[in-house]
Formats: sequence, C-alpha cells, structure tokens
Amino acid sequence: MNNEGKILAMLAQIQAEQQQMREEQHQMRDDITAIKIRLDYDVDKRFDAVNEGIDAILAQLTPKRKVEEMDADIVVLKTAVKMLTQEVAELKKAQ
Repeated sequence: MNNEGKILAMLAQIQAEQQQMREEQHQMRDDITAIKIRLDYDVDKRFDAVNEGIDAILAQLTPKRKVEEMDADIVVLKTAVKMLTQEVAELKKAQ
C-alpha cells in the first residue's frame, strides 16, 4: 500500500471514530436530558410536599392576632380576680 492509500485509510478510520464520538455525544445528550427531566419532576414533587407540610402546620397555628387578644383578655381577668379577691378579703374582715 502506498502513502496515499495509507493516508486514505487513516482518514477513513478518523472519520469512523468521529462518527462514533458523535453518536456517543448524542446518547449522552439524551441521557442528560432524561436526567434533567427526572430531577425537575422530583424537585417539584418534593417542594410540593414541603409546601403541603408548611400549609398543614400554619393551619394548626393560632393566629398572632388571636393570641394577642387572648393575652389582653388574660390581663383583664387577672385584674378582675385580684379585685374580687380583695373585696372578698375585705368582706370577711367586716364580718
């Protein structure tokens, strides 16, 4: 085989290798796309689950406004109990 034939054979081999590399790259792109789709789906699903959990927790919490109202009621009740306790003590002394 002369030099020209050897060069042509080498070029054919290089072309075949390049074609194989292109096919492998195409397969890798497909694999990466499939992985990305799967990750997107999984992440969305997990975020949805987390959000549902947060919503459930928030639904069980007493609103801050209501807690503040109850605190104010407790202060009023404590004051009333103190006053009534004093009045009862005074009435007992008067007897």
